Amino acid sequence: MDRRSFVGATAAAAIAGLAGCNAVQDDPKTLDYAAADPWPSTKDGQREVMLLGTSHLAQTPEDTQNAYALDAGNVLGEQRQRELETLTDRLAAWDPDRIAVEHVASEQSIVDRAYTAYTTDNETIDTVSGWDRDRSDEIIQVGFRLADKLGHDSVAAVDYYQRLDALLTEEEKQQLSGSLQSLLIKPDSVQYPISDIGETVEQEQQRLNEGSLLEHYKRLNMLNSESSVWQNDQQLYATAFENSDPGEYTMVKLMTAWTQRNLRIASNIWNVPNADDQRTLVIYGSSHVPQLGQILTGSPMMSPVSPLPYLDG
Repeated sequence: MDRRSFVGATAAAAIAGLAGCNAVQDDPKTLDYAAADPWPSTKDGQREVMLLGTSHLAQTPEDTQNAYALDAGNVLGEQRQRELETLTDRLAAWDPDRIAVEHVASEQSIVDRAYTAYTTDNETIDTVSGWDRDRSDEIIQVGFRLADKLGHDSVAAVDYYQRLDALLTEEEKQQLSGSLQSLLIKPDSVQYPISDIGETVEQEQQRLNEGSLLEHYKRLNMLNSESSVWQNDQQLYATAFENSDPGEYTMVKLMTAWTQRNLRIASNIWNVPNADDQRTLVIYGSSHVPQLGQILTGSPMMSPVSPLPYLDG
């Protein structure tokens, strides 16, 4: 099958995994945090939005198509719980007015009930109708934990979920065949620089096995031009562009759907918090952060903020 053949429905799901929520970087102790912060200074009247990139703590490579999935170990164990306490203590120092998480905005009432259960009797959260998040999920372990530390009454759901094939016609969906893995751009097949997903995941898994969640979050949120968060986007763009021809943009439509989703998330970030909130901390899969940051930078009402100075203590 030619490299320009299109991916099938299973491949579209796999690309959703590729557009997953992990990214990695070199040891943060060797990096310059100031140089890694691409965001502009906040202007008078703008709402500050801290974008905290996260991995999906409840996922493992065995139970998801997310190509960047990692195993964070026993998130509910004593060691990881201590690390999460340190992480959220440092984020609390920014004193956000509102915490926003990656749960669909249309289910705000479910998030409200789950958060109430978390803050009143944690053991009852599994019985909340419509709530199917594992207890190790970052929404609970980072979002709810942080909001509770700050005494917040609620947590904002700001996600808009959309399949990457949402913009394809039925005919285009029928035309898709093959597998994503056969279309991913390999580093040794092109002259321009591009990361190797397998090596990236393997390296970060080893660091995570040997280190703390705090150091993991520092690596996830390094956003200079060389960081693996940007390399994730580069892989997605390369796969879309290399498998398209002038006048034929089916693969580009998959990327358009990804961008459309991020635009709708950004709209929710503005509209869901209270009008007088000045600081919103958004906890999201790290692969969303580059586009969300660009969108917020381009908006006149919001200003993205890096969490790195706070993660570094």
